[in-house]
Amino acid sequence: MDLVTLIFIVIALGLTGVLLRFFFFSNPKKIGARGAEIKALNHILAGEKKEALHQLSEIAHNDTANIGAFLQVGDLYRQLGNAEQAIRVHQDVLNRDDLTEEVILMAHERLAKDHEAVRHFPQAIQHAEAVLRLDKKNLWALRALHRFAVKTSNWSAAIKAFQKENANGGKADPLLPAIYKTQEALQAKASGRLSEAVSLLKQAIKLNSNCAAPYYQLGKIRQEEGNYKHAIDFFTTFVELDPTSGSIIFSEIEKMYFELGQFEQVEQFYQRLHKKQPENLEVVIGLAKYFERKGEYRDALALLEDIKKPDFNNLSFILAHLNLLEKLGHKDALKATIDDFITSDRQKRILACPDCGNISAEPRYICDKCGWVKHA
Repeated sequence: MDLVTLIFIVIALGLTGVLLRFFFFSNPKKIGARGAEIKALNHILAGEKKEALHQLSEIAHNDTANIGAFLQVGDLYRQLGNAEQAIRVHQDVLNRDDLTEEVILMAHERLAKDHEAVRHFPQAIQHAEAVLRLDKKNLWALRALHRFAVKTSNWSAAIKAFQKENANGGKADPLLPAIYKTQEALQAKASGRLSEAVSLLKQAIKLNSNCAAPYYQLGKIRQEEGNYKHAIDFFTTFVELDPTSGSIIFSEIEKMYFELGQFEQVEQFYQRLHKKQPENLEVVIGLAKYFERKGEYRDALALLEDIKKPDFNNLSFILAHLNLLEKLGHKDALKATIDDFITSDRQKRILACPDCGNISAEPRYICDKCGWVKHA
């Protein structure tokens, strides 16, 4: 027998001895606990939270030193909608003696989540701050304090929380401080402190001049004061910064130009905007409606029909197009457009996946895009 074979036999006999010792001499309670924990984990992985809670509660009852089980039990209570019970479980863990710093941190984090679930924000803030006392750069706690400040409308605290979060590796939207300062201004305005509101809105612009929100609110204030020239300036900047929402105030800008006796400026406004935002369908519709009001139907129709990528889901575009075709007496084109709209609308309603919105070319009972299954 060669040396290699002898060594292999010795190792095999040694492993066999270890396995026999494990199965016949190990503490049966520990083996049972391991099996119970595996069952609980399987329930969690399968999304069976009630079954997992029952299994973990038994584990915690049989082994009161198993802190991990208690923490998970509390989490499951919160996830199942019983945050008050979660608070009791997690608080009991925190009240224990001789806890490691890691366990204390985990307990505070969970208690912050529990209190947030029942909107006890002062307590949630206290626990998040306790996490930061143990770990000054804990990104979860920094984000939580940011979130709690927003939920309680504490806008000055929200700005400070944003700054701390991003200083420690967070990636919160850089527009947020200006948005929060705008919200602070709205609080001042609602309380009748108009000059303070204006000052806060100007501060918001200094925080981030690319934020559309303060320009809109300053435009409203100046419009309410009758200062239409400045209102138009603020609204125009708002429209340029937020093309999606900008069309909401097109009519207000037109009205103020009328009040100023500067109706010709309306076209210049739309043309400037159209040059900067050539793909913005709402701007084209606004300009087309302006031409229509002047009786220049052909120019209005040409604008709509020159759109490279018309959005046939945009009802404003469809109605404007139909209206102009009717006024110009283009009956065949009108009928064709109506038929196209009906077909498109039917496809959107009947063939769209209710889960992801994907529109198929024919009836589908499983969505090709997201896997949604239609049930009877």
